[in-house]
Amino acid sequence: MSDYRPSDAGRGLASLILGTYENGKLIYRGRVGTGFTEAMRRNILGQLEKLHVDKPAFASVPQDIARRARWAKPDLLAEVTYAEVTPDGSLRHPSFEGLREDKAADQVVLETPTAAVRRTSRAQPRHGS
Repeated sequence: MSDYRPSDAGRGLASLILGTYENGKLIYRGRVGTGFTEAMRRNILGQLEKLHVDKPAFASVPQDIARRARWAKPDLLAEVTYAEVTPDGSLRHPSFEGLREDKAADQVVLETPTAAVRRTSRAQPRHGS
């Protein structure tokens, strides 16, 4: 995560712009705008403002996202949960969990499940029917 979109509602930031590295390039993975407390928003915004740069580090960003974005050096790492990865590589329904400091930003890659987990429901026998 290196960039953000400012809030129209005066909350500092509307969302964080997410990316992971692939073959040495920062690839756009979508935005996350939920999971933050107001204190988290202020803290992250303060950190991002110190990392301000004029151009994005991403290989490419959709034009509608780039138009309103504020760019920052990609040094902050966000832990994000999500439902799935879309066919175009974006995260579906991401939710912010917190910042991480246990690895370098260029070590962040898209995590994919190693094996599909299948849930099965078992009907319970009804007694006394």
